[in-house]
Amino acid sequence: MASQVQIAKLALQHVGDRFDITSMTEVTPEAEQVNLVFNDVRDALLRQHPWNFAKKFTSPATVAGTVPGGWTFMYLYPTDAVRILGITNPLGRNQLPIEFQTARNAANNYCVLTDAENAEIIYTARITTTEDFDPEFTMALSYQLAAKMAMPLTGDRGIAGELEKLATIACNSAWETDSSEGIEPSKPEADWITARLGVQTVDSI
Repeated sequence: MASQVQIAKLALQHVGDRFDITSMTEVTPEAEQVNLVFNDVRDALLRQHPWNFAKKFTSPATVAGTVPGGWTFMYLYPTDAVRILGITNPLGRNQLPIEFQTARNAANNYCVLTDAENAEIIYTARITTTEDFDPEFTMALSYQLAAKMAMPLTGDRGIAGELEKLATIACNSAWETDSSEGIEPSKPEADWITARLGVQTVDSI
């Protein structure tokens, strides 16, 4: 599996043969650009898809205090989460999804709000150990990094535009492969659809 430096070298190779890096701490334009965008681009890519390699489950304690928005329970947003994917339905995987919302409470804590007691939260974790990345995620990340660094390093909008297209292709391919790993149970059809707090949700009668 690739190290952070190896991913950076791959990204710079996409930009052009004359760009390279040997260390994340070296004082070069390449290292400056990699360090500027790496974490944000990684987190954005993690957030865009429910990657299997980054999927985690947690059962946090409820947060005391008044629960906003008319919900019943609130749980602290996991510190390593980049996206909440859902809440496990205790009645089984083939049941309708449990409603939830994320927001800040009166104490300014970022929370997961829901009516589910003892909720098990499913989320995409911020994976920072690059050796744990899925290989296709690594390739998609390298193209996303290259697209972000192309203009600062080359000043060529044509190169930047081409890398944006290649990044989209790499991401779509990675998402498709990742989505095909595993079988999700079919969900029952709801009898009616309602809306809550501006977010469309599905409830059964």
